[in-house]
Amino acid sequence: MMLREAWPEERPLLYEWGHREWPKNRTLAQYIEDNQKEEAYGTRFVLVADDGEVAASLMLLKHRPHLYGLGSIVVAPAARGRGVGTQLLTECLQMHKEAAFMLYSEIGTPYYERFGFTALPDEYQRYPQGICMVKAHLQQREQIMQEPIPDYF
Repeated sequence: MMLREAWPEERPLLYEWGHREWPKNRTLAQYIEDNQKEEAYGTRFVLVADDGEVAASLMLLKHRPHLYGLGSIVVAPAARGRGVGTQLLTECLQMHKEAAFMLYSEIGTPYYERFGFTALPDEYQRYPQGICMVKAHLQQREQIMQEPIPDYF
């Protein structure tokens, strides 16, 4: 499998996958509009199988120097349970080894803990649907908590 930036013609499929997972009372058109706003602040990556099919996707958002957000992490239904999500996250984290990463987990904490993410303390948790987690060295983590935590993305 190969990691690369998503092509424009792949976005409709990725939006459909995302909308299926996180509709949040939005139509597909509203979901697409919201996601296109995110794309102004980051890059959508895809993990492509050897046959050229997109197997997974995520958004990499730059919040501050050396702080990236990971969002809209989705694996194709047919590719689930095969380690595709693990490969996607591992490769994206390797792109910026010295940076800190943040995400909001709607699937609990154990999966992301495998990659070194930890939940921020309760006083930093603002969204009941997503647990704010970071992957950072101690000094980076302390700095993240001293500044406003980015909104749910």
